[in-house]
Amino acid sequence: MKPYYFLCLAIFFDNSAYANNDALNIICSAKPKTCQWLQSSFVDKYNIPTNIVRMSSGEALKLIESPNNSNHKIQYDLWWGGTGDTHLKAIENGHMHQYSPKNEQLLGWSTYINDLSDNHTVGIYAGMLGIIANESLLTAQNIDLPVCWSDLGDPKYRGQIIIADPATSGTAYTFLSTIFQVYDPFQRLQVLAEIKENILKTTTSGYGGLLPVAKGEAALSVAFIHDVRPLSTNGSPLTIIIPCEGTGYEIGTASILKNAQHLEEAKQFIEYTLLAQTQNELTRYISLQMFSNVNADTSPVYKNLGDLNVINYNFRIYSNERVRTKVLSTWKNLNH
Repeated sequence: MKPYYFLCLAIFFDNSAYANNDALNIICSAKPKTCQWLQSSFVDKYNIPTNIVRMSSGEALKLIESPNNSNHKIQYDLWWGGTGDTHLKAIENGHMHQYSPKNEQLLGWSTYINDLSDNHTVGIYAGMLGIIANESLLTAQNIDLPVCWSDLGDPKYRGQIIIADPATSGTAYTFLSTIFQVYDPFQRLQVLAEIKENILKTTTSGYGGLLPVAKGEAALSVAFIHDVRPLSTNGSPLTIIIPCEGTGYEIGTASILKNAQHLEEAKQFIEYTLLAQTQNELTRYISLQMFSNVNADTSPVYKNLGDLNVINYNFRIYSNERVRTKVLSTWKNLNH
């Protein structure tokens, strides 16, 4: 079976049914198209049997931290992509292998996350969070665009918001932890409670929350802004809003699982994805994040970084298990 078809089966049917322990087995928390391209291009270049299974960051973290993880039929070797704070939590609990990349042509935020993790994960890409609006849908209802995070709690947006579940989605957890960092304890509870009242439905992943907004099923979502342009170029009227309070960001990382059966191949895969050539292929044709190699092309989404009001997102605190539990339980218990 060709790698391309093997991957499609693994992504769209089941999280583990088609992987096997004779190959390098990777959990990929990027968009399916990115995971697909990485698998096929890596196999083409190195001829190393490789299977990639797509999971959202929260789903991957839950699997890795499952008490029965060692008893799974499939032993995963590598977790590629997904928000860095979820990787850091898995590292805090002892699930990852220590590894420092050989590539020395990396930007500071990439090496920062490697230092922060005591050489257990490395930054591959970064991206900013934003409010995403179907402006045409709002205009038809004579409703203004939101400007701030707090605006999402306005009753005029009741039933207009689709957002991911922060228990499964790194995007949604980044949103919650951003609210925690820009508001004091009393304000954050009020803002989040009002926003939750306006949610039409939740999705498993942040990208999954974008698609129905692009189709006009709802007017608003919260997502990483690099995921918007590919949808907009397909005729979807999506508008990006950087909230007035400032926005959080992700560092998508790659980590090797502690009990990896294919350690050298896992290292080789990470090094492959840190190459400027690999990252440029992703930027030009597949993915629009900011990539970590100093020689990689600049994503058109992030050419004017000075225009983005970005907070000093605290990865150390919001990857902590106790803090993460508090953030998620706060959200879960709102309006109950």
